Parts: sequence; structure tokens; C-alpha cells
Amino acid sequence: MDTVSTEVLVIGGGVTGLAVAREFSTLGHETVLIERNHRIAEEASARNSGVIHAGFYYPKNSLKSLLCHQGNQMIYNYCKSRKIFTKRTGKLLLGNSDEDLKKINQYIKNAEYYGGDPLVVRDRKMLQKLEPLVTANFAMHSPETGILDVHEFCISLANEFESMGGSLSLRTEFKSFEKIGSNFVSKLETEGNEFKIKSKIIIFALGLHSHNLMNNEGMIVKGIKELNYTKGHYFKLKGPSPFNALIYPMPTFYGLGIHAGFDIDGSVRFGPDTEPTEDLDYNFSPGMKEKFVNAIKLYFPDIKPSDITEDYVGIRPKIQSPNESFADFSVLSSSNHGINNLVFLQGIESPGLTCSLAMAKYIYNDLQKN
Repeated sequence: MDTVSTEVLVIGGGVTGLAVAREFSTLGHETVLIERNHRIAEEASARNSGVIHAGFYYPKNSLKSLLCHQGNQMIYNYCKSRKIFTKRTGKLLLGNSDEDLKKINQYIKNAEYYGGDPLVVRDRKMLQKLEPLVTANFAMHSPETGILDVHEFCISLANEFESMGGSLSLRTEFKSFEKIGSNFVSKLETEGNEFKIKSKIIIFALGLHSHNLMNNEGMIVKGIKELNYTKGHYFKLKGPSPFNALIYPMPTFYGLGIHAGFDIDGSVRFGPDTEPTEDLDYNFSPGMKEKFVNAIKLYFPDIKPSDITEDYVGIRPKIQSPNESFADFSVLSSSNHGINNLVFLQGIESPGLTCSLAMAKYIYNDLQKN
């Protein structure tokens, strides 16, 4: 069996794996990135809202809040310098009750903690001026929220990775790994051909398949969590956009609610919802249109069933269980599992896209401490 040597092996070619591989390659480390699919970033990275988040939802000092705040500016700057489409659409988080206002005041404090642009509450009168077709008692405006061309962003990461000498291997399955001395030896397979890669560093960014390593034939990594797949449906609104900003209801226990976002062509799509699933099934579940119309009517009463059509379905690799109010990104390093130079990522769902560049720097800096 052939053996290839490299300094760094990154497993998983979604947006996080791409960002991590690019970071190491750009900083002069020989890096190999493997991806099981025929193309990069075609699972969770390709089936999301494409939103650049501001990070105010998440508890202070969590990785989600820290990396989202950092990543927000990093991703805008990256895309601007490379002429990749972004737009600071802003976001209106709608509220109707004292409890909603209490949550919003906490979000405002979260933003202040990290020095983000101020979040401002707009009363009903101002909201009607900003969004005449939206119904709510008040709203919080987030100026840092926006959208980007996810496809072009991922392609750019891959191109820069390879231009710096990185090697990308598609259609390549990770099988197992072991540690021999100070090196990892990973068994891989590309279209029926098995080979090995010897590396000093190994980083797992497996996304929807991260739980499969629990059955790995080689080393055992402590702390790997079960995934709770969560299906999210998206519907497209026919015709021109009735909104000027992204429109979000208050978050639910398990997600951010069925919100109104923009595609890069300016059209509106609603979603995602949160539906637990055991399979990687990208078909629309029955009754979705009625569910969406009922949810959208709460803030956009003019909506009719004939106004929306099925768009696409995404699946999130949640590690948050149904009875948990919050689950942070899981970044397992030697301090967690005792294996030097191994990083294992899980639960990199929203706001993972926004955090991707910041996550890459976080992982790089963490490994430099070993």
C-alpha cells in the first residue's frame, strides 16, 4: 500500500475544512485536504442561509460568540479584497412581548461585550417606516448582518489553498488512523484504491459524518458526541422582495426560527425550520408549505400559499440535544482527549460559515501551543 507524507492532513472539504487547510497552507505548512464527495462544500456548506451573522445570540465567552464576532469582519474583508459578493443587508429581529424585549436587551449587551456595532431597538412606528409589510410591536436592528456568495467563497478558499502548494484529494474516504511515534498514519481510499498518509498533524472537519469515527478501527478519540441531524426546509418567494432587510422572528428553543433571507440575486427565501431526522434525506417532508405559511403569517400577514415554492433542504450536524438550550462548537484538542496534534470538530453548524476564517486561526494558534 502506497504511503504519502505531509505535515498536515485535514479531513473534510466543507467550508470549515477548506478554511483550516488554507490557513495552514498559507502559513507555509505542507497540507493535504481530503473530501469524500466529488466536489468541495456540497453538504451542509452548500445548503444553508448564506448569512454573515453578528454573533449576538450566543452566551458570552462561548466559541460561537467569540469566533462569530471575529469572523464577521474577517469574512467581509476577505470577500471585499477578492471581489466576492457580500451585502450588509442588516437584520431586523422582531419582538412582541416583554419577554422578547428582555432577550433583546441581553443580545444588545452581548454585542457591546465584543465591541460589535450597536444593536438598536426600533419601535412599531419606526419599524413600519423601515418595513411597511412587516407586523411586530418592535424590532432590533443588527447592522453587521449580511449575506455572501457561499459558492464563490468556498471556491476561493480552495483555489488559494492549492495555489500555496496544498493538495486536494476528492472522492477520498477516510477509513482509520493510528499513531506511530510522533506521526499519524491514516488509511484512505479513492475510488477503490487504498493508500496511507503519514502526517504530523491531523484535523477532522467531518461535518455530517463526524460521529462515524466512534466506530473507527484505529485510535479512539475521547469526547466525540452523537449527532442529532436536524433537517431545515427552504421556500422561495415568488416575485420581487417585499423586504429591505433580513427579517427574523425571535429564536426558537432549537433554532433561529423561520426567517426571511435573501439570495444573492435579491430574491427572498424563507427558512430553515428545525425538524429532527435520522437520515441524510434532502426531500421535502409532507405538510411543509402549510407549516411555513402559518409561521410567516405571524410577521408577514400578506403571505399566501401560492406565493412560495419549494427551494431546497439542508441538514445540520447538531450536537445540541432536544432538551438543551445551547450547545457550543465542539473543538476537541489534546487537552480534551490527550492526543497531541489532533483536533476534532463537531457541531459546526450556524454560525459556522461566518466563523470559518476565525475558526481556522483559532485551531492554528491552539496547535502552536503544543
